[in-house]
Amino acid sequence: MILKMITRTKLIQLLPLFLVLFYEHCPLAESANTIRCIEGERQALLNFKDGLIDTNARLSSWGEEETKTDCCKWRGVHCHNKTNHVTRLDLRGPETYYHPILPLKGTISTSLLQLNHLTYLDLSANNFGSAPIPEFISSFSRLKYLNLSLSNFSGLVPHNLGNLSNLLYIDLRRNYGCYSRSLDWVSNLHSLEYLDLGNTNLSMSTNWLQAVTKLTNLKELHLKNAEFPGIPSYMLPKINGSNSLKVLDLSWNSFPTSPLTLISWFSNFSSSFTSINLRGVNMSGPVPDVFEKMISLEHLDLGVAELEGGIPKYLGNMSSLMYLDLRQNNLAGEFFELMMNLSGPIEKKLQYLDLSRNSISGSISNISRFSFLKELKLIRNKLNGSIQEDYLKFPYLIALYLASNQFTGSVPDFSVCPSLKELVLDQNMFSGNLAESIGGLSKLEILWIGSNLLEGIFTEVHMSNLYRLRVLDLSNNPFLTVKVNPNWVNPFHLEYLNLRNCKLGPHFPLWLKTQRELVYIDISSAGISDIIPSWFGRVSPKLLYLNTSNNQMNGVFPKISFSKMGSRGSSLPTYIYLFSGTILDLSRNNISGLINFLCQIRNWELIDLSDNMLSGPIPNCFTNFERLKYLNLANNRFSGEIPYLFGNLSALSLLHLRNNSFSGGLPISMRNCRNLRMIDLGENRFTGELPTWMDDSFSMLIVLILRSNQLYGSIPSNLCGLANIQILDLSSNKIIGAIPECVRNYIAMTEMKNNNELSENQSMVGFPVMDSVYSVHTKSFESAYFMWKGKEVKYINHLGLVKVIDLSCNNLAGEIPSDITKLVGLVGLNISENNLTGVIPRDIGEMKPLNFLDFSRNHLSGGIPTSLSDLSHLGVLNLSYNNLSGRIPQSNHALTFDESSYIENYGLCGKPLNKSCPADESHGDPSSTVDVDYALKEGESEDEELITEGFYIAMALGFIVGFWGIFGTILLNKAWTCVVLKVANTLADFLYVR
Repeated sequence: MILKMITRTKLIQLLPLFLVLFYEHCPLAESANTIRCIEGERQALLNFKDGLIDTNARLSSWGEEETKTDCCKWRGVHCHNKTNHVTRLDLRGPETYYHPILPLKGTISTSLLQLNHLTYLDLSANNFGSAPIPEFISSFSRLKYLNLSLSNFSGLVPHNLGNLSNLLYIDLRRNYGCYSRSLDWVSNLHSLEYLDLGNTNLSMSTNWLQAVTKLTNLKELHLKNAEFPGIPSYMLPKINGSNSLKVLDLSWNSFPTSPLTLISWFSNFSSSFTSINLRGVNMSGPVPDVFEKMISLEHLDLGVAELEGGIPKYLGNMSSLMYLDLRQNNLAGEFFELMMNLSGPIEKKLQYLDLSRNSISGSISNISRFSFLKELKLIRNKLNGSIQEDYLKFPYLIALYLASNQFTGSVPDFSVCPSLKELVLDQNMFSGNLAESIGGLSKLEILWIGSNLLEGIFTEVHMSNLYRLRVLDLSNNPFLTVKVNPNWVNPFHLEYLNLRNCKLGPHFPLWLKTQRELVYIDISSAGISDIIPSWFGRVSPKLLYLNTSNNQMNGVFPKISFSKMGSRGSSLPTYIYLFSGTILDLSRNNISGLINFLCQIRNWELIDLSDNMLSGPIPNCFTNFERLKYLNLANNRFSGEIPYLFGNLSALSLLHLRNNSFSGGLPISMRNCRNLRMIDLGENRFTGELPTWMDDSFSMLIVLILRSNQLYGSIPSNLCGLANIQILDLSSNKIIGAIPECVRNYIAMTEMKNNNELSENQSMVGFPVMDSVYSVHTKSFESAYFMWKGKEVKYINHLGLVKVIDLSCNNLAGEIPSDITKLVGLVGLNISENNLTGVIPRDIGEMKPLNFLDFSRNHLSGGIPTSLSDLSHLGVLNLSYNNLSGRIPQSNHALTFDESSYIENYGLCGKPLNKSCPADESHGDPSSTVDVDYALKEGESEDEELITEGFYIAMALGFIVGFWGIFGTILLNKAWTCVVLKVANTLADFLYVR
């Protein structure tokens, strides 16, 4: 008892010592105010921060303030639990597949060298401005993890990275400017388990395979799009034993030698492959049998590989295969037969099957034997017929993609797929009513049934239990009525809503008021004829895309709450949202008021407000829209001048301001908008001289329309620098001077084919459902109003195919340049209603594609060139109201034009005019012609008796007296002299043509 008391007493005495030791060695017991950061390393990190540009405040926790003195608590910084040295620096930025989001910029300071205990460094998904990868990184001798991917590095990959002998993981992918002449440095990384040099140019690295063979611990090798050099089969390195490599990614490479030879080499290099990715590698032939012996293979991607034929039967025997991607090949045959080849052990393993973008035909057969299937994608094939519900009975199916086929009948009841999250059925021919049972798919996140023939009424019952629904697309079902109770409280938070071309109106859909997560809204062509409610401007703070076009909405558009984060604020998959900025399309409504609501944000990419009743000037805030590519304000009531700083819109590609009341001159600052492909400023009140700042620096300009303004002066020679111009319309202005001889420099008009596109072509290979979403809006901008065959027309589709010059209704003088006939790609040429003189160019017939030619109401003289008859495509010809003379060419095609094409040319004769030419013998019917000829022959002897020598003398004297009696008087009168000379010229031209 006493001993116990003594022991207890000693324990109590020793307790403070235990507590001290505990607090010294247990970091969890540290005081909240304890500063662990080592001062030298803190200063090194601050110096590193000073070299960065952190516009998004990602490093806001770093600083000198008292509350920020412990660098171990800074974002991205991790310290050792015992030594307190900084061991991890993780500054990886958020990213989409295409680009980093909220990137750090600037330079990487050598101050990081003081972090000599660093084992983990991640600077990926940032933007270091094409700088080279810092060589000093090789000094971090303890480094085990290095990730510099997607950070805009360029230049030679430092070979001294091979000094990092402890490195287990290195990722340099998607630094598109990086290259390596040799991979010898890699062979020194004996501990390396993961290597990714995707998108690094290895075209000079002929020893890359030798380097790989020395990495005995390597488990994953990723060399996507590495531009490999050719390696003859006899130079392939020898293999000494089996390697531990499990994952091989050689996707999107174009091997100069046979890829099958290389794949066979790798099959001997390692017998334990679990994943092989050869997407985008051209194998041109049937699916190779090289994979048959890879019994451990779980993941096989052979998409976009130019494969042909069917699916080999050996794939059905691969008992480990869970992922099979054969998308976008040339596979053909009946669906039933192809799936029978997958019969076998694979049926109980396969979880992912993608056969999209092939030529598979037939109807869907019963494939429910693939009981563990989670994703099935059959997009864009030739599948047809109706789908029986039991054929797609998959209890674990998460994603079903059947878009862009020819399925008919009703949409099946998918309650047999209770796990379904993504259902994509668009661009088929499904018809009938949509079953209400679809509302029972409580896990559904994506419901995409657009572009079908659905009918009936879609109500809240169809969405009653869709608590997780994020994407709803019923678009382009013109017989489908969407009728939702305005008081219904929806259980989901949509991010994407597309009801385009459904029957949604006439009232505005009030059920949208409760949606606060929407990123994308399209309710265009939906029959809405209601006042825009004020709450609609605040529908979602995350909004990036809004299309309400082609309705009858009226009223003033409210202040809008688009996301100020741009696409960075979207959580939607990249295959759904393809824009880098914000999109607004309010066109073809009756919206009025000012457009100052646009000033709320800056990241606009496309704005279309055309065909409304909007008014007022362009706000000055437009000069801040540096990302804006497409702007359409046409057919409104806007006024005022274009802001001088409009030139800040350096990304602008298509600009429509036509049919408003804009005034003033075109600001010279617009010369900075060198990405412009189309400018339409027609039908306004612009004044001043034609812009001289448009020259060869506007090499991308394809369409320039300035018609119906008050521009004056001569056509500057600078405009001849627009080599790619295909539509040039300067009509109905006050332009003087001559047509420049340099029109021959319009290179695009000298070619009959079209090489220009007005907007960028964007297509998603992996998700064909969305291929057209971007083009729906950019293509709508590829339209132009111009005079065609006497009427104003709007040309919408394939505007790049139209090549037109219209200089009509001006005060141009001088002759038509002969070199204009070198523009052999023109389909329309209008220079009517000017003061042009001279003759029609002789080689006009070289302009074969001409469909519309108008030279009317000028002062052209001379004859009509016979080569005009060679214009076999000519649909409209107008040469009226000139001083042309001589016979009208009498080819079959020329005779298709009526007399209106030639009237008021008093010297012209021949068909279709009711005026014979002097050399014509008769204009009667054929029988009378024969009679006259006969009569003349019969009367020849009588004529000979009358015409004697005295007859000729008397006629000569009479002519002299009569001629000088009249002509001498005329010479005394100047005005009459001009008339006579003009007639003489006409007669001379006529004789010249004859």
